[in-house]
Amino acid sequence: MANEKPKRRFLSMLRRTAKSAQVGVAGRNAADENALWSAHERALAATREGANAAQRVSSGVARQRGAVDGVADRTRVVAGRAQELATALARVAESFERLDIVALNAGLEGARLGESAGRALLLVGDEVRAHTSRGSETVRTVSAAAADVVSEIAQLSAYVAQARDQTGDVASDAARVAGACSEVESALVDIGERLRKTTGSDPETVRAIAEAGENARALVASLTTLSGKVPRTLLLGALRPMLEPLARVLAEDDAPGEEEDGG
Repeated sequence: MANEKPKRRFLSMLRRTAKSAQVGVAGRNAADENALWSAHERALAATREGANAAQRVSSGVARQRGAVDGVADRTRVVAGRAQELATALARVAESFERLDIVALNAGLEGARLGESAGRALLLVGDEVRAHTSRGSETVRTVSAAAADVVSEIAQLSAYVAQARDQTGDVASDAARVAGACSEVESALVDIGERLRKTTGSDPETVRAIAEAGENARALVASLTTLSGKVPRTLLLGALRPMLEPLARVLAEDDAPGEEEDGG
């Protein structure tokens, strides 16, 4: 019986501690206040991650725009070369046409000279006209292919210009997102400071109070369960080394509580 009153007093202190731990600074619920600070920290962390992601997007877009600019420069060079090729092929086609006229004139001159005198000239004219015909056909085929290449390069240049404009838009959007995240972060930091001033608490303190309440309630439940199953002397002997420091901490502010326990 000698240990009954200290035990009751100790359990009473634990119960009051568990109950009071539910109340935060200035009478607010510690769990709700802890949830508020946790939400604030999550929002701040998400905002900072969003700002970092926007910065990464901006850096990636800058690299992509540099690559697109390089492709655009090379496309302009290739387009210029293709146009030069088309011009050169046009000159070759014109040369074949003139050579064909020369061969035709040679054939006409051979026919005028007659079978004996103009035969060689007729044969040369026919041979040259045959080669010029094949050459002209080849030039037309190559010119058509070159024209297709020029057209494709023009379309590619248009696509590259469109991609360049789009990367610029993405870069602008990423910059706006980064700016918005920065503003939100500043607002959240300001909210945190105002919460500290208004509640007189901070996230670490509120979290510690909430955890202390949970631990105290768990300890009370465990002691209540064990008190009916384990001999009192054995229970107190096993728990005393761990609970005495807690009892001293609770007893520091529990002087008025002894009267309640005595009742």
